[in-house]
Amino acid sequence: MATASLRCVRPPGSAVRRVASSAWRPRAFASSERPLRLHPPEKLPPRVEHVVAETGGTLRALLPQVIPGSPRVDETAVRQLVAIGAVYYAERPPPRDLAGVPRALRPKRVRDPDQRVRPGSYCRVHVHPKRFPDARAVDWRARVVALGEDWVVVDKPPGVSVNPTVDNAVECAAALVARALRSGGETRRTGGPEDGDWTETEPLTVVHRLDVATSGVVMFARGGGDFARRFHEALRLRRVRKTYKCVAAARPPLGALEHWTRQEPKTGGSSPRRHEMFPLRPEDEAWSGDTSALETANAREGFKRCVLRVTRVEPLAREDAAREAADWMDGNGDDALFECEVELVTGRTHQIRAQFAAVGAPLLGDVLYGGASLRVGGEARASSRAPRALDEDDRLCLQSAAMTMDAADPARSPTHETDGRTFEAGRPWWRRGE
Repeated sequence: MATASLRCVRPPGSAVRRVASSAWRPRAFASSERPLRLHPPEKLPPRVEHVVAETGGTLRALLPQVIPGSPRVDETAVRQLVAIGAVYYAERPPPRDLAGVPRALRPKRVRDPDQRVRPGSYCRVHVHPKRFPDARAVDWRARVVALGEDWVVVDKPPGVSVNPTVDNAVECAAALVARALRSGGETRRTGGPEDGDWTETEPLTVVHRLDVATSGVVMFARGGGDFARRFHEALRLRRVRKTYKCVAAARPPLGALEHWTRQEPKTGGSSPRRHEMFPLRPEDEAWSGDTSALETANAREGFKRCVLRVTRVEPLAREDAAREAADWMDGNGDDALFECEVELVTGRTHQIRAQFAAVGAPLLGDVLYGGASLRVGGEARASSRAPRALDEDDRLCLQSAAMTMDAADPARSPTHETDGRTFEAGRPWWRRGE
């Protein structure tokens, strides 16, 4: 066996453990060691390895010699990791803080497992990339709500990321919708990276986001940045109006909900940080309905104003509920859930989730903000469980139901075919099919 030509490093500030240099010599694998395979998807704990090349060679040949652990990384695993976008390369190890580092010098996703590396160059391998298996079970062409030359609107299902993640550039709406539009039909559904890699299709440009667990209408730009710039300008001028549907475990009040918000302070632990909501102060004026005054009226240092309107609240009938919601009713009563419609006035992170929780009506499935779990595969549904971040296995009763693009002022911006249009999602997942 050839001498290993990569060594372990631990960049300053990295969470990756340091391993004795002797551990990075070529290893003789026991026949019982299971090789890493990304197909079919397997949920593994996050793991990142940082290595520096001591001599030249190809990543496919060198990485299996130095990455320890089980399941073991072999040449097939390297190919699959590159295909999903989990391997990065730079000519030299990056500093702890990338601020100010030119983009051209930052680590880039590797496009070819046979890429040759130079002595002193750096490689980062996300050995256990985050997976979104639900993404492969979707007919993405059928999920397209509307499209034009430079834009597309999609009805995203829950459990799928809108954008590529740092360790997975394939299993996301931006990439899979682009692939479906290119092929003219539905994407294949084999469940892993064997049916293509991240380099095959240029992903759509993400112009706004939904959480992984949130479903519904999401807009993308196609073929360049002109529409992306236009959409961001529309957001700034509050010409994009969004309506959401959700299910709460208590009846929220109708009308406007107003709070101040800030992110919880860091505690140094592993608990996720929530967005706290605080009631208006006595000196704060209630929102007048003028969206242009939201950022300037009653400013409060370190806080942001949150405003939404609850426009409809109705009990969710058991006969209309999908299995997950109906199962929850078994232990809580048939009249315990309320389906709501919400007009989002400001667009803060986790705004609907946090504001509903603040008025005692957490969303069903939102364990981060005190709601009961609807986790795929099962989990105790008691709301007293410790808060945790939602992931691809969670089902959250929150849908981006509609998006309206108000017409632009012709004196300030050219008109566009999306002006004045409303795009609507289909039936929310928590409602039983016809």
